[in-house]
Amino acid sequence: MTYEELTAKIKNGDLSGIFFFYGEERYLLDKCVAAIKKKILTPGTEAFNLFRFEGKKIDISEVSATVDQFPQMSPMKMIIVKNSGILNNAVLKEFKIIKAMSVPKDTCLIFIEDSFDKKKLKNLAFIDASGGVTAFNFLPFNKLEIMLEKHFKSQEKEILNKDIRYILQLCGQSLEKLTRECEKLSLYTGERRKINRADIDAVIEKTVEFTTYNMVDNIISGQVGKAFEQLKYLRDTDEKPFYILNLIMSRLSELLLCKLLKEDGLSSAEIGSYFDFPRPAFVINKTIDESRSFSERYLKAMIYRGLHYDLECKQGRLSPWPALELYLAELTDRKNR
Repeated sequence: MTYEELTAKIKNGDLSGIFFFYGEERYLLDKCVAAIKKKILTPGTEAFNLFRFEGKKIDISEVSATVDQFPQMSPMKMIIVKNSGILNNAVLKEFKIIKAMSVPKDTCLIFIEDSFDKKKLKNLAFIDASGGVTAFNFLPFNKLEIMLEKHFKSQEKEILNKDIRYILQLCGQSLEKLTRECEKLSLYTGERRKINRADIDAVIEKTVEFTTYNMVDNIISGQVGKAFEQLKYLRDTDEKPFYILNLIMSRLSELLLCKLLKEDGLSSAEIGSYFDFPRPAFVINKTIDESRSFSERYLKAMIYRGLHYDLECKQGRLSPWPALELYLAELTDRKNR
């Protein structure tokens, strides 16, 4: 069941049975759970009709007994079972108990998992036949761009499309983070209609991922001083050096991937499908353009050097931050390209 189909069910009040929600887009998931609660529970009766179970050690017999209870002063009751892990394993007796449950029409039973193996969906046909299974995945960047554009228009704010894309680069695909940061932007600019890049830089917190990627961009453009300033910033903010090292190697691997696939004649869209997680088209195109600044030999050599420094640190021959500085010095040495 798609997100759109679920929202239609909520609107129509067709909410009895077993539901299963999973995925990384917690903002939309929590929003749907709140909408279901509002739709089916009489205000003020939550203490009698809303039941929550959480964790691996829940007693499924308690859940089953709660399913059999009658709602009080409300047409329906709502049961939420979070991160039990039961639906990930069809051989568990608890799974078989859930499968055999007869959920009355006055009950909405929702299972929620932060992580779920999609290969196990084939075991959940009984939930599809009852309430439904919905994956809450991050929205694609093109949809997020349109949403942000509409949001700023509703706030009577003016912002360039390239700055909306910049916000997406800084925040990623999490609607919760995007909503929070855009609200901060509106408050920061106050009565002023125009939002510019300086406002965004002043308000939106830069993630370690963005700062590291930007540091690699500065290496590409030959802005060595800026790259070392960013490394100092990451150190001063107590970021983990091994994570930064892995991010740099990941960025170099993306550049190498784009370079090789482009040379093989693949389009930007085809190249994008090779990435571990979705990237907006403008990021893919930017990475392809940047990959032309390096030789295949350089990218492979620098990935190898990153692995070398990682090993040297883990075996105690180098301290992580000095190793990162040495690695950055090698990356910025144009003789290596």
